Amino acid sequence: MSMIKQKRVFVGLMVIVFCLFVFTPIVLAGPIEESVQMTTEWVKAFNEGNAEALSALYAPDAVYTSWASPFPTQGRNAIRASMAGFFRSYPTRFIAMRDESRRVYGDTVILNNNWILVYVDAKGTMKTVFGRNSSTNTVVEGRRLIVEHSNSFFPTAGP
Repeated sequence: MSMIKQKRVFVGLMVIVFCLFVFTPIVLAGPIEESVQMTTEWVKAFNEGNAEALSALYAPDAVYTSWASPFPTQGRNAIRASMAGFFRSYPTRFIAMRDESRRVYGDTVILNNNWILVYVDAKGTMKTVFGRNSSTNTVVEGRRLIVEHSNSFFPTAGP
């Protein structure tokens, strides 16, 4: 093989290798990693009071059952409105997730966890509550989204 041909082959191989590294992700995240990332985004949006970012994590027809409402909230737009109302009522809030457990069934991830929520109303009244969460997320519209989400308070101890 002539020197010119060797250089062309070498340059061609370098272009292919370069394209593989630049245009191909090195590590592809699976359902668990995507679910963990989504939970991180959910907590960040909630703590910042960003109803738009929070609702974007839900499927268009998602169902959210909150401890704060006697009825389920259905649909991304209704979830956005519900969260915006909560954020207006409690301008200061902080939620932390703990004891997270995930089960994977194909593209579907079921998340169960406990949470601690500290929130303060406009008058400065602070409350701390403890609860549990169950949510299901899967790939919708080409990305991982929450399709069902329920949370409730821990039961209180009796007398």
